[in-house]
Amino acid sequence: MKNRKLLYTALSASLLLAACGTDTSDEDNGKQPVENTDQAGEPNTEGSDATESETDSTEGTDTKDEGTTKEEDGTNEQATEEDTTNDTESEADGAETEDASELEGAVETESDEQDFKIQVLPGYELTSEEPGRDILYLKEHEDKYMVIGTMQASETNFDDAVGNMKETLAATSTGATPVELTDSGQLPTDKDLEKLQAYRVTNDGGPITAMIFQKGDMVVRVMMYDDNEESYYEEFLKMAETIETK
Repeated sequence: MKNRKLLYTALSASLLLAACGTDTSDEDNGKQPVENTDQAGEPNTEGSDATESETDSTEGTDTKDEGTTKEEDGTNEQATEEDTTNDTESEADGAETEDASELEGAVETESDEQDFKIQVLPGYELTSEEPGRDILYLKEHEDKYMVIGTMQASETNFDDAVGNMKETLAATSTGATPVELTDSGQLPTDKDLEKLQAYRVTNDGGPITAMIFQKGDMVVRVMMYDDNEESYYEEFLKMAETIETK
């Protein structure tokens, strides 16, 4: 009897243990879906990183575009400044060329007897005395004038022409020796003038200045009769510079 009781007791304990083992397994199996749910509910870190990368890429593109736009704007501004500078320089060069070839208010006048033309300022008049001799005089004071003579460079020895001019200049004075002019303020500034020589004597009525120069194929000789204050010398000089072949 005792052995049966022991057997029943052992059998009951086995059944109880089996039942407990089944419950434990079920609890474990019941907890597994919870863990899966937790894993599924975790934030998608890789997806977030991808979004941030796309955002950074977009911002980088915008920054690059902005930098490119600024660079293009700087290039356009520089080009505009260069164009403005070139236009300004071109206008300045044009003004210098115009000033060098023409006198303000002057009238281009051709000689009747010689192959030249000259810019004549208001108040002056050009007249031909004889072949090889023109007179440009001040209308209000006819004793203030400039004698103009021209020769072909190919037919003229320049040194001989200078010597002849000095002799003529000395003959117009009371024995004074012609003095060469070397002061730039007393000489023409036109760069087209070649082999320039100028001399002066002084009379009681005022200085007489003789000048000879070559301009292209023409040799020009002028004699200017001025007053003691040299009131008209600058105007005579400017007009003489404009003499050129017709």
